[in-house]
Amino acid sequence: MYNQGLFKDWVPKPAMLLLIILYLFPLLVVGGIYTANFSNMMSDLALYSEYLSFANYASFIGMGTALPYLLRFKMRFRSKELMITSLSMIALCSMAIITTDSPYVIIAANFVIGFFKIIAIIEFVLPLLFILSPDGDRTKFYTVFYPLSISTAQIGGYFFAKIAYNLQWESVYLVMAIIMLVLVLISVIFMHDLRFSRKLPLYQIDLLSMFLFVVSFFLLTYTLVFAKQQDWFASSYIQASTLGFIITIILFLWRQKGLKRPYVPLSVFKKKNFIQGFILLMCLGMFLASGVIQNTFTVGILGYDSLTNNLLNYAMVPGIIIGAIYARKWYAKKWPTKFLIISGMIFYTLHFVMMYFLISPEVDINYLIVPSILRGMGMVILFISIWFYALDGFDMTETLAVASLSIVVRSLISVAFAGAIYSWLFYKLQLQGLENIAHHLDAVNLSQFRGGGLAVYGRSRIQAVLTASKALYGYSIIAGIIMMLFTLAIRFENTYYRRLILVRKLLKGESIKGYNFRVRKNTTETIAAGAGVVAV
Repeated sequence: MYNQGLFKDWVPKPAMLLLIILYLFPLLVVGGIYTANFSNMMSDLALYSEYLSFANYASFIGMGTALPYLLRFKMRFRSKELMITSLSMIALCSMAIITTDSPYVIIAANFVIGFFKIIAIIEFVLPLLFILSPDGDRTKFYTVFYPLSISTAQIGGYFFAKIAYNLQWESVYLVMAIIMLVLVLISVIFMHDLRFSRKLPLYQIDLLSMFLFVVSFFLLTYTLVFAKQQDWFASSYIQASTLGFIITIILFLWRQKGLKRPYVPLSVFKKKNFIQGFILLMCLGMFLASGVIQNTFTVGILGYDSLTNNLLNYAMVPGIIIGAIYARKWYAKKWPTKFLIISGMIFYTLHFVMMYFLISPEVDINYLIVPSILRGMGMVILFISIWFYALDGFDMTETLAVASLSIVVRSLISVAFAGAIYSWLFYKLQLQGLENIAHHLDAVNLSQFRGGGLAVYGRSRIQAVLTASKALYGYSIIAGIIMMLFTLAIRFENTYYRRLILVRKLLKGESIKGYNFRVRKNTTETIAAGAGVVAV
């Protein structure tokens, strides 16, 4: 077992921290369809937006697929081997996206990117944990890592938007591929060849469980993404995908009962905080998906290009920092997690309130900065608090499985479901708005207007979008209040500010003699305690 991190002895410790940041920045950004590329890819490749949304969600399915077996990979392969393989696969898939016009290749490539992305990230999460929190306190780590990861996403989004704006959408993937290859070279030079522990075989990797997991969530994603386009359950394809999801998820859960080392231990469903965490993650999805309202307003009404729109998201960074400080002080006082979650919902709901009153065809961009700050505060607080609560109190064998399901629920199911609802409501509200306007124009001579009926139609469409956006923010305010009341009403399990003492000892090479293992006494299982820090 090694106790010197990831890099060779001659690398100075300050340089090690710099290298970790150098790796993490692109790894946290890569995956899915970059926001700046969305519209350009649609037009250049002649694809429906649904295919690109599917590809984006596919990366999260890939991450969830890899998580349960991450530690077995770590026990079988050297960190250097895992890193070089993961970075190379991400670079290869990025190039594949550039050279294809097939939506299915793009979806598959993003799935593979997500799979190897989480393998690469986990190599840096544990070392970073004990740099940021030497005593292994998860709350200290979360309040630094989550602001870092969310801010990185906003900064990276603006950076890639600028590349796409000045060049082409392919340039974004090309730049990312080059960065990955540079990191491969850095890995070859700076990373050591030592093993974390004795080499263990990849035994009992249940490929059938993995296959059922992937298929079930791919079918669910198809239903959520394409439902509106295909008129929901009036489509035979939506009916088939929904039925297929139900069948495959039942088969998946049934198979776990007969496995000695299940892909997802069914015992996790007996934990109250997991069920409550699942519900809270669904609530978080509603808040996250609300970004589509702002994007529709800023792009469709205010006429912002992708660069300006991402610059507005950049304004979230101060709010993210403030929210992280707020959460850190909250946990330092050992105050209840329930009320931290509620406070995050309050900040996000205040964002909805401000946007509701700012909906106007001529609002200045500066007026949108404060709502963006509130959005950043609410987002980071909810990410930290819900993730901490949902993963609290699980034993070593359960943590990674819970993290896998939580990532899929948080980043796919909740967001896709809420996004489908927002999209459907927006469509209905627009139609209603146009009908109301048309009712009042029936007796009007359109020839008196400059541009005739076409000009009136264009203005009517803008007015319908404004009305629908305002109404959706109103519904979001109501939903936010309901979620706050629900969170206040439910009884939370006690949270434990546990420190990952065992993992800290293992990483430092200290003796663990006499430690009382609750499960099995082997390195593979004991290091699983560190999975509580998976925060992607």
